Amino acid sequence: MQIIAITNLKGGSAKSTTTFNLAGVLVEAGFKVLCIDIDPQKTLGDAFFGVQAKGETLSAVLVKDSLLSLAVQPTKFERLQVVPADDGLKGIKSGQTQIEGGELRLRSCLTRLKTNLDQVNGVGQIDWVLIDCPPSLDRLTMNALVASDYVLIPVDAGAGGRVALADTLEYVYSARKWYNPTLKVLGLLISNTDTRTVYDQETAALVRERYGDLVFKTTVTASVRIRESAELQMPLVFCKGAEFTRYADIYRTLRDELLQRIRSKA
Repeated sequence: MQIIAITNLKGGSAKSTTTFNLAGVLVEAGFKVLCIDIDPQKTLGDAFFGVQAKGETLSAVLVKDSLLSLAVQPTKFERLQVVPADDGLKGIKSGQTQIEGGELRLRSCLTRLKTNLDQVNGVGQIDWVLIDCPPSLDRLTMNALVASDYVLIPVDAGAGGRVALADTLEYVYSARKWYNPTLKVLGLLISNTDTRTVYDQETAALVRERYGDLVFKTTVTASVRIRESAELQMPLVFCKGAEFTRYADIYRTLRDELLQRIRSKA
């Protein structure tokens, strides 16, 4: 089981969109995927997948250090499950909900899942866990980083996005230093870009110049089709119509590059 946190301090950098569509292309390739929405805004679970928390919630699991599989919900896609966000995460995020060893709770839950000690609610062997983080560097994001094997950072290449990227990387390196020494930065993904404009070409070039091979070769261009797939609550690879194929192929290319990077880091 490989665990990837998708994170960036900056809002609107396509964290949820990346998680949503990366899950789709991994499922298309035959993998079993679990998405965890640890963002109290509930974009991934509620808005994109149309799945709401019920019964045991993610926040309750983190507070009680109980079985994560109790909070797992099915989606309409085979081999794709989700742990939706819930309002209780706001208390953890703000610090109002006090938890001893709070930064370690998600790792504890995922360790039990990884070692087959947590198989409730029809949860079987998981190949990939994708964690959609909030647009802030807080206890919830730290939980995700401490629990993960890898970090994927979607990047808005504009001026504000580059500043947020530097802060995000600093936070990732802090998590690695103090909590998770095996955490690896899988790559930076330039997203929401219009390669037809000189500005977007130049800002993407600045990111590539500064961070080199850390930047994925794949670039996700902005498109209404990507937004439409989220409205349909269907990852691009499952959307019917040639107009979606071009953008689904971008995420297929990202999947292949991601798998190659992980093999090279193994």
